[in-house]
Amino acid sequence: MNKGLHMSMNRRWAAALLAASVAGLAALEAAADQPSGTEKITKETREAVEATKEYTAQQKEAFQRKAHEELAALQKQIIALKGKVSEASTAARAELQKSIAELEKKKDAAKNKLDELRSATDTKWTEVKSGVNSALDELKESYQKALSRLP
Repeated sequence: MNKGLHMSMNRRWAAALLAASVAGLAALEAAADQPSGTEKITKETREAVEATKEYTAQQKEAFQRKAHEELAALQKQIIALKGKVSEASTAARAELQKSIAELEKKKDAAKNKLDELRSATDTKWTEVKSGVNSALDELKESYQKALSRLP
């Protein structure tokens, strides 16, 4: 091979190598501007966790509002029941007084559960939710029994 041709090929190789290096650096710079796969996954996970927390907080708030409204309605019904006690016979009045005392205890228990729910963390509220539901169900059942004792 002649010397001139050899130098020409070396220059071409050098130019090609230089061009490839420049292209590689440009690609690295572009990749550095974009988050890596791990960073992207971490960001998406963080966003999903935040969305879940927000949804949970909304669900907790909606349940609290509904349970509070239900308890307030039951309190009004208990007050109305107390007003009917005076209309009952003496024997029925004693039974109704006993039922109302039981209703008051169950109402207080339901209120305590609701207060417990308000202070529960978003991660623990679902556990407390079942206790609130049970307390409200017991109160409703006791109210229905008391109503059945009215003349």
